[in-house]
Amino acid sequence: MSRSADRAAKNEELFRDVNRNIARLEERFGHTRTLELICECEGVGCHNGLEIDSAAYADVRSSPLRFVVSPGHEDPQIEQIVLRTPNYVVVEKVGEAAREILDEDSGQ
Repeated sequence: MSRSADRAAKNEELFRDVNRNIARLEERFGHTRTLELICECEGVGCHNGLEIDSAAYADVRSSPLRFVVSPGHEDPQIEQIVLRTPNYVVVEKVGEAAREILDEDSGQ
């Protein structure tokens, strides 16, 4: 993996972890209807906010290959669109990007 691809992957992982923590805190405090999360795209400078229903986010998290991103932030070279809404897009990693994620998950 190239240095920029590695940085992009780390960015996606970081914001996925941030969003998981936001979702856990919202659930803990009883605010479970709509979550205000951060775009999980590979863009190092992206900090776009997005709103997603907590049940929809739980569905995204059911697969380690899925990420929630702002519309227009999907990368068709390494991911396919699973769901498009006006507020967010759910993407799933494919090919080498998917294999790397699955290898990482199995190593933890």
